[in-house]
Amino acid sequence: MSAISVRSTEHPMAEINITPLIDVMLALLLIFMISAPLLTGKIALPLSNVKDTSVPRTVELRIGADGRVLYNDGALSRIELEAQLLSWAGQGDNKPILQLRPDSATTHQYLIDVLALARQTGIEGISIETPR
Repeated sequence: MSAISVRSTEHPMAEINITPLIDVMLALLLIFMISAPLLTGKIALPLSNVKDTSVPRTVELRIGADGRVLYNDGALSRIELEAQLLSWAGQGDNKPILQLRPDSATTHQYLIDVLALARQTGIEGISIETPR
């Protein structure tokens, strides 16, 4: 004989009291109805006083599959590239944005090398065009 016995006349309780659940749902609905109009209000942001709306200058460097860096259809050695990047970085507020365009067969390491060199020389704006 087992230690736990269930009488055949007892049935498991299949009722759930949903009154507290309805109370909580109504309270949440009330909170959301009150807070929703407050969240859609506009926030006044100060506008900048910058009068110059010119587009920054972009310099395009192509990176070949063999790691060669091309600027104006001419190949640059690492020393020439570093000198050119230093001259662009030293232009003060008129620094160009460096746009890198790797070939579809270029390995990631060549791109990382050019990125690291650009960051070391002080170029701040860098964009990378993904090959298609």
